[in-house]
Amino acid sequence: MELIEELKNYCAINNPVGALMLSGEWGCGKTYLINTKFIPLVKDTYIFVCVSLFGIDSLDALRVEVKKKWLEKVSEFDKLNGTKVSKASDSYKKIFGTIKDILPENWKKKGEVVSSIMDLVNFMPISNRMFEKKVILVFDDLERSTISSTDLLGCINDYCENQSFNTIIVANEEKIKDSADNELSYREIKEKIVQRVIPFVSDYDEVVSNSIESMSCGIEYKGMLRKNKKLLVKILSGDFNDDVIIEQYKVENYKSSGNKKREEYEKEEVNLRNLLVQRPHNIRSFKCAIQDFERVYDKLGKAGIQDGSKWLLSFVCLMMTNKAGLIQENPRYGNLFWYLNVEKLYPEVFDSNFILNGVSKWIIYGEWNDEIISKEIQLFLEKEKAVTPLEILRTHNLPEVDEEVIDKGFEDLLEEVYAGNLSLDEYVLFLYHCCYSRVYAVDLPTIDWEKVRDGIKEQIKKIVESDEKDSHSHRIIWEDNIEHFTEEEWSTYQIIKEFRDNDVWIYEKNQKLYINLISSDLNIAFRELSNKRYNTFSLEMESATINAFKNANNMDKNHFSGWFVGIWGQYSNSLEIDRKVTMASLKKLRDDLNSVMQEYKEKSKNIAARHTQNFIEKLDGIIKPESENTASE
Repeated sequence: MELIEELKNYCAINNPVGALMLSGEWGCGKTYLINTKFIPLVKDTYIFVCVSLFGIDSLDALRVEVKKKWLEKVSEFDKLNGTKVSKASDSYKKIFGTIKDILPENWKKKGEVVSSIMDLVNFMPISNRMFEKKVILVFDDLERSTISSTDLLGCINDYCENQSFNTIIVANEEKIKDSADNELSYREIKEKIVQRVIPFVSDYDEVVSNSIESMSCGIEYKGMLRKNKKLLVKILSGDFNDDVIIEQYKVENYKSSGNKKREEYEKEEVNLRNLLVQRPHNIRSFKCAIQDFERVYDKLGKAGIQDGSKWLLSFVCLMMTNKAGLIQENPRYGNLFWYLNVEKLYPEVFDSNFILNGVSKWIIYGEWNDEIISKEIQLFLEKEKAVTPLEILRTHNLPEVDEEVIDKGFEDLLEEVYAGNLSLDEYVLFLYHCCYSRVYAVDLPTIDWEKVRDGIKEQIKKIVESDEKDSHSHRIIWEDNIEHFTEEEWSTYQIIKEFRDNDVWIYEKNQKLYINLISSDLNIAFRELSNKRYNTFSLEMESATINAFKNANNMDKNHFSGWFVGIWGQYSNSLEIDRKVTMASLKKLRDDLNSVMQEYKEKSKNIAARHTQNFIEKLDGIIKPESENTASE
């Protein structure tokens, strides 16, 4: 390897005129090369003192760190070629002891801290030789220090020029240039101090192979990684034809005429070029990606998805982009277009169809929701089965759908929407269709939003009656995206949201329970229904109530009105109650009770008639105050 030879040649130089800089992107494997390949190769010839500059905030701290690392190397050598080096160690101990002895008495009483190596290293001389071996200084993360790069290089130069250390600097020179206060001064001091800059480019094929083989993972998963090695290398290396990407952009966007629009496209082209230059090659990010994906792979396997290749590649692309800080929420559309930059950076490899929303949130926000991810996988399987235009529109995002499919299937979709035949998730997807149609300038048929809301309510009713919760409760419209939806769309979504927030679910379940119990067993009804929450007294509940009262014996009739008033007597004070529907149902109950009372009187059922009259009077006590309030309003 030429780079290794360059490093060996530099280390062999006696009294070098400057340092050697190994420059490459963050995470590209520079430090790995030095520590795992180069140093083990020449460890019998040289002693390496490696100092990380990350977090070093002063030149004094740097000098102390160098001496500390130098002394640590001394302590590591108990033996050298079979000869004990205790004499050298003893000499340093004697120095420490002498310094401690001459410290003022009051210092000694303050503890051992002042006599520690950290405090004494300033008194220690260091040498470019250690046990007859040449010492090589390695300074890593130059650009991550808070000290100015010019001051740092000046300090490093002291070790090269005045103390004759062969010095290797490991850095990302582009970041040094970006952070330098004065580019000219950095260039000038670099020319004086740095003997040569060696650009570092990883052997990505080797990196990917080593990353895969060193993983502790399942046999099947490792086999899948090996199968996709070439494409993983392509992602890590960034081996994409950026000129083709830019030309394709031009073809797609320079079709329209008009200077203003062309200027906008040209600006976007500049932004695209800047983005492509930032395509990441970070090895640590790559290793994190293939390690984390095993969790997703296991979920896919349990769901019956055998080939996770496209899922893997898309996952790695997204994570690499996110780790590089290139996932940016569109200021206009929030998280609707998370994947735009990923698609530009990794064309033909990244496919958003194989990225679950729950997995994206895990990558970007660190939030893993097992239930939601499982449901999204099931939804994906449903998408795979979609064939007809209607099926495709019920399962796919609008930007994924051909215009012909929209033209053929949207009218059929509307019929299903109005009839209440979509799942709640499909209704949310429908709302996204409406939003995307404006973004992509897609003409949709006229939508009757009152019918849409009726359809959603019908679906909610079906869910309640089936005694099962919504099968896919993971599609959400986030509050920060409210501005991108019309008032009709947002108010429609609120029906779904309120139901999923459990209040509506509780109300619907309690209404159903009320009807079932009052129709079957009054004793249980009197006991169980009084402490439930209701948001309406519906006509269905009214029908069940009047039938239960008619079928009750006189003992139950005697208690019926008091029990009923206990539930509904204070409804006018509740913010949860639908007053309009409740008032209408209460008035109908009063009218029905009047009819029942007349029947009882005609049949000389005087006790039953009197119980009915009491019920009517108590019911009037509920209705009249509300009627008066309504009239005053």
